Amino acid sequence: MAQRTVCLCDGKYIGIESIFTVINGQQINIPEKLKELRAKSQNNELYCPCGCGANLILVAGDRNLREQHFRLKDATFESECHVVTEGKTSVNSKIVLKCWLDDKLQTGDVETRVPISHIGNTDRKYEFSFLSRAKKVAVSYSHERVNLSDEKFDILQANSDGIKLIYIVDIMNSGSNGQYPEALMKIQDRQGFCLLLDVEEASYTDAKMYAVFYAQDNDGLWKEIRFAEGPLSDFAIAENGSLMYKNGELSSLLAVKSNSFEKALQEELLWREEEKKRREEELKQRQEAAERRRIELLKQQEEAEKERRAEMKRREDDFRKNMADNFTQQHTQVRDAEDNRWIKCEYCGLIAKENEFTSYGGTNHVNLGTCKSCSSKPSSERISMVVTPEVESRPMQIKYDASVCPECGGKLREKNGQYGSFIGCSNYPKCRYTRKIRKGY
Repeated sequence: MAQRTVCLCDGKYIGIESIFTVINGQQINIPEKLKELRAKSQNNELYCPCGCGANLILVAGDRNLREQHFRLKDATFESECHVVTEGKTSVNSKIVLKCWLDDKLQTGDVETRVPISHIGNTDRKYEFSFLSRAKKVAVSYSHERVNLSDEKFDILQANSDGIKLIYIVDIMNSGSNGQYPEALMKIQDRQGFCLLLDVEEASYTDAKMYAVFYAQDNDGLWKEIRFAEGPLSDFAIAENGSLMYKNGELSSLLAVKSNSFEKALQEELLWREEEKKRREEELKQRQEAAERRRIELLKQQEEAEKERRAEMKRREDDFRKNMADNFTQQHTQVRDAEDNRWIKCEYCGLIAKENEFTSYGGTNHVNLGTCKSCSSKPSSERISMVVTPEVESRPMQIKYDASVCPECGGKLREKNGQYGSFIGCSNYPKCRYTRKIRKGY
């Protein structure tokens, strides 16, 4: 924090910035002002601004001095002091702005820290940071957003008495990050734009100014748009109080930039609409292409299925056509195109799948068996209708011998098993022919 930067003299507040001015672009102290304030301090006419009654001395004029300020006199003072110190950046900004106003107005009457009560009919404790009565121009400088209240602006405006009021804030308040800049919008609503002051030290020649306005983009985010920026000395105040940047009015530059921003928003909206249509068309084309591929795949699958069925039918037809010949041999199982095994009943001649038979297979009977119908008949009623190639040269046995195994020719015997009595081949385990014993027969 800076030292005391304000004193109270003759009922007025005098800021340390009042001792600075600019001559031919060079920032200097005002000799007359230094002498005046030193004389008043010697006469104990400079007081602490907090109202404690302590006398102050001006510390200024030395070029090697780090900070120009007011300090307490060495004499002891009993009253408690409540002075509020001011930030260094705020003090440097006011020094720079005092030099700027002297440089641009050329009136020599710029007052600092003028209470609003000296201008209007109010006792509120707000003040103009600077005032030129000759040009009827006042500046309200704020270092922090907390000082940007509607009440302050309304009172300054209501009591300006025809004075052109210029609002300037420190650069630290810039930026929005997409958020609504509530404090700075209070200035924009009154001035049309915001002025951001950027200072490093109390140097008028190094100070910069940015003229900006705030607006929402197409996504609803708030943007800070600069439309004039450069050294503070490039900004000026016209005779009518209008702010100028180089040779153009800020209001005109604002209109151009605002129109350009709006145009860019409209172009972006059109581009987004075109991009949306393009993406929708692209999506539609991809979906149509995918549908065509799906239909083509279905067609291919249908064609392949038709071909498969046709091939199965051809094989089935060939199988059925040659079925009679297939059963003349008893060495290889007869299977169709779907690998189903077919059997021929050696009694009734039925040709069917294996699940229609109670028994089948065996030596010289690979493709022969007993169907369920014949199996249910008494053995005396079964008549063999099949002659195997191996026994073709022997006389056909017309009567069925129930005691002979139909698969291997071995003797059949009654046996006991887990599920009761049954008929089995004596050649077991080489031959596994079995049949149930039917009651009543």
